[in-house]
Amino acid sequence: MAAIMPQPRDPAAPADVRPTARVLVHGPHDRLLLLRAEIDGSTLWVTPGGGVEDGESFEQAARRELLEETGLDAVIGPWVWTRRHVYTLGGRQFDQCERFFVARVAIDRVQPIRPDAYVREFRWWSVEALARTAEVFAPRRLAQLWPGIARGELPAQPVDCGV
Repeated sequence: MAAIMPQPRDPAAPADVRPTARVLVHGPHDRLLLLRAEIDGSTLWVTPGGGVEDGESFEQAARRELLEETGLDAVIGPWVWTRRHVYTLGGRQFDQCERFFVARVAIDRVQPIRPDAYVREFRWWSVEALARTAEVFAPRRLAQLWPGIARGELPAQPVDCGV
């Protein structure tokens, strides 16, 4: 297997954009792991992930963030989605270029090593539960895009998953 070479910046992203790696964790019973985040008075469900550190590849950052936030250690699979996300947190604006990777895990026990302060809950979501809930997800189209990934229908090139 070839070594993963560090690629800390997305060449298509401006230099001031924060590179971010996220993980679509495909767990037992075809469920997706999401974290309930409370940020500036809003509640939404997000995938594990975070910023790419200097010298890391997106895949290395995805694996590190997954381990820190959930305690799950997994092989990081294909890059399936991309997203440019601008948001305000604590009065400060952030501009992120995100890559979403798929990772499969055989266990569903979540035990964070370094949990983020804004995370309130972890939940394994079935495709059916995602489809019928009124909860807010990031990205917003997660409930529409996830079923294909869960069935193993991976895009040939990463898809822009939107806001």
